[in-house]
Amino acid sequence: MEYLIKNLIEFLVNKKKQEIENIEKYKEYDVQDSIFISAGKIIELDNVIQNLNEMLNYNELTKYTQ
Repeated sequence: MEYLIKNLIEFLVNKKKQEIENIEKYKEYDVQDSIFISAGKIIELDNVIQNLNEMLNYNELTKYTQ
């Protein structure tokens, strides 16, 4: 399970990088709506990544208390 979560985090980090690249492309063409959409996606990806990291940390803590 831990391995799957780490892979998911890695996948989400890559998606975040893609969205950042998209923002750079959109800036060239001054497409504000698409920039806002990508920025929202980045915020949501950050939240999901943070929650998954918290799950991993909690899992590590519970391993040592058992």
